Amino acid sequence: MPKKIAVIDGNSLMHRAYHAVPQTMNAPDGRPTNAVFGFLAMLLKFIDMAAPDALICAFDAGRPAFRMKALEQYKAQRPPMDDDLKVQFPIIEELLKAMDVPVVRIKGWEGDDILGTIAARDEALGYETLLVTGDKDAYQLASDMTRIVTTKKGITDVAIYGPAEVTERYGIAPSQVPDYLGLKGDSSDNIPGVPGIGEKTATKLLQAYGSLEGLYEHVDELKGKQKENVVGNRDAAFASREVATIVCDLDFPLDLESFSFPSFDPDTVTEAFKKLQLNSHLGRVLKFVGRELEKKAAPLSWEPVLTGLEADALVDAAIEDGETLGVAFIEPEQASLFNANLTCAIGTAKGTALYEDEGGLVAFARVVRAASFAALDVKQVIHRIYPADTAAPALVQDDDLMDMRAFDLGLAGYVLNSSVTEYTFDALLDAYCGGVLPEAKSETDTAVAQAAAARALVGPLTEALARDKSHAAYFDIDLPLVGVLAIMERTGAAIDVERLAQLGASTLSELDELSERIYEVAGETFNLDSPLQLSRILFEVLGLTPRKKNQRGYSTDAAVLKELSGDHELPALVLRYRELSKIKSTYIDALPRIRAADGRVHTTFNETVTTTGRLSSSDPNLQNIPVRTDFGRQIRECFVPLAAGERFLSADYSQIELRLLAHLSGDEHLVAAFCSGTDFHASTAARVFGVPVEDVAPELRSRAKAVNFGIVYGQQAFGLAQSLGIPFSEAKEMIERYFAAYPGVRTYLDETIDLAKEKGFAETMFGRKRHIPELRSGNGTQRGFGERTAMNHPMQGSAADIIKLAMVEVQRRLKAEGFRAKLLLQVHDELDFSVPIDEVEALTAMVADVMEHVAALRVPLEVGVSCGANWAEAH
Repeated sequence: MPKKIAVIDGNSLMHRAYHAVPQTMNAPDGRPTNAVFGFLAMLLKFIDMAAPDALICAFDAGRPAFRMKALEQYKAQRPPMDDDLKVQFPIIEELLKAMDVPVVRIKGWEGDDILGTIAARDEALGYETLLVTGDKDAYQLASDMTRIVTTKKGITDVAIYGPAEVTERYGIAPSQVPDYLGLKGDSSDNIPGVPGIGEKTATKLLQAYGSLEGLYEHVDELKGKQKENVVGNRDAAFASREVATIVCDLDFPLDLESFSFPSFDPDTVTEAFKKLQLNSHLGRVLKFVGRELEKKAAPLSWEPVLTGLEADALVDAAIEDGETLGVAFIEPEQASLFNANLTCAIGTAKGTALYEDEGGLVAFARVVRAASFAALDVKQVIHRIYPADTAAPALVQDDDLMDMRAFDLGLAGYVLNSSVTEYTFDALLDAYCGGVLPEAKSETDTAVAQAAAARALVGPLTEALARDKSHAAYFDIDLPLVGVLAIMERTGAAIDVERLAQLGASTLSELDELSERIYEVAGETFNLDSPLQLSRILFEVLGLTPRKKNQRGYSTDAAVLKELSGDHELPALVLRYRELSKIKSTYIDALPRIRAADGRVHTTFNETVTTTGRLSSSDPNLQNIPVRTDFGRQIRECFVPLAAGERFLSADYSQIELRLLAHLSGDEHLVAAFCSGTDFHASTAARVFGVPVEDVAPELRSRAKAVNFGIVYGQQAFGLAQSLGIPFSEAKEMIERYFAAYPGVRTYLDETIDLAKEKGFAETMFGRKRHIPELRSGNGTQRGFGERTAMNHPMQGSAADIIKLAMVEVQRRLKAEGFRAKLLLQVHDELDFSVPIDEVEALTAMVADVMEHVAALRVPLEVGVSCGANWAEAH
């Protein structure tokens, strides 16, 4: 058997992975890792499938001069790589190094040329080559000894192309692929080809004439417009072919005979992968060398395990002794219809109480009312006895939840490091107790071990919070909110189903009209939900100028369509179609279906998802309904008070992050602007543009507003220029004028970055930290991301802390003062209530008082409170 060498096109796979895997994955140090995760998933799937004898990974290192000379626009319009992708390339290279996979990068050459050269050298040695890439240009390299491995769908569905497969797919031989691209072009690389010649026509011409030379020798056999295009674009065709031809004779050292895989050191790989918490991939990599991922069991104690009356006595004694109990529920994946087989374990210092079904719920309710307890996700276990559906009976009351003495393990892990993507027992035990859960043979074993782990983790996590000086963020802000969120989730939100149905019918009608208009403007029908087909219409049929490229070709995302809307009618129509279609499926169609037995929609509020400390909402996401669009307003009109005779009341912080900037920076002019009570954005415009405040035109105010919010989010001149549609120089001057007007802000932001670089983290005014390792990176892009994060976190994180503090105090006063009103929703800086009409005035005063005085700032916290018949009217 000949040696089989696999060559990975690193850039291609990283781009593919970045756009295929959700951008919600981070390493413990905060760096994004979704592309790394996807890259490894593809690589490991390929290794399992192909079992190569050696692996090599090639990366781009520029563009060849001959291609740039042949075609000046070659990749000229390719946008800069996303920052979150760029920072992941050093990570994947670190992992490849740990896996002893050679990385090849040749200055001034692209990965395709490295693949071609290695394939040629392999053939000379009699080796078989597998080229792993998503670029169709590589099909020209297919031969009896070289095959192309490409992804078809997602990141693990692959296809292998040899000469026969290339011919079957394209109707041409691999050697004709450069001619094929010379004729049809390649929009993803800005290769023009010949206008009017697509895939089918290019194939037919090459089947008839063999090559570009053959075609032009018989050009008189062509007719009409096709002949005119071919003749008139001869130079472009040959230049396009030259650019598309992969170089196979680069000069660089590479000892192919010495490479083998696997040849890595298991300990080195383990250290590298564990540092990034890529344990699922690590286990698969270690199997290549016959090693299993070692999981040392944490030192846990749970014996004896008692049931029945003995279990009750054990729990009662622990409560009497003032212990913190560990609680865990386990429900089998396939629960019986008549018996859930729910297992509840309650860990104590003298053993574990084990219950099944109703007995566990009753015991846990007793613990909530009378004891201190710990659980991995307190809100989740609370809903066992306090369901998120008012039609289901609850075993505890609202007051019990507000007074409970709970320790949420996952939440503690989040406060200690908000960049980690999961807070599991194994992750927490590994980090704070030096091990993981022991292997369990049954649901009972799992429950007992988890209850013991819950008890064991309280001490180490409490000590870690104290060492990290994150004690206040956890015990004063996040933990007290758990009960409030559980109450809100049980309360739910009422919707007007009939109004939603009417909105659905009118939306469907508008979607049909939009579709017809889009097809009319495009001149043909196509799949509106296919980015690839839309890209063809926009950039090939209509000839619009592409703005941004992704792995599948030119992007048609919302930002691109918005930019293109000034050039043509179609992009704006598609934007509208997408907005209506998405909101129809996400809200109009879905909300009536996901109502609970009480007829209400019960969202889940998450405390451990965002890195900033903000809450998120899911299943459904009620924080994501558009605020400023007419259609979003129509959706909000469908959210109504809980009962007849009640109103929907909304209380919203005004410009809280800007007010926090004034407070934290102490800039006298910024503080004065907020304390004066005048229009803040107009006041900024007056100072920045040097005009009296009464002469500030709407456009100037709008620009000042963009600068104000841009500064909060660390926006630079490039971003401001894009958002305002103005030249870079003008945006740069505006920012300079802003800092001249508010010099204290510039000083504060610079000092904040310097302090974060020194400490490794930024923090809110309440001590919530966000660790930012990018600040110490030698990579400029990573460092820039870190600096923007450091500037923004004190404002955005402090705003999140303030609204959380307000929620806890509002819920406390609702109960203490006998309000019948209910807190329904939180949408970032906004709290929403259902309130009886006779309580509107009192509730308005109470909520405004709490929100405005929950934190003391140099400037007033301003809250707008309004009410109406529905959410839209109240906002």
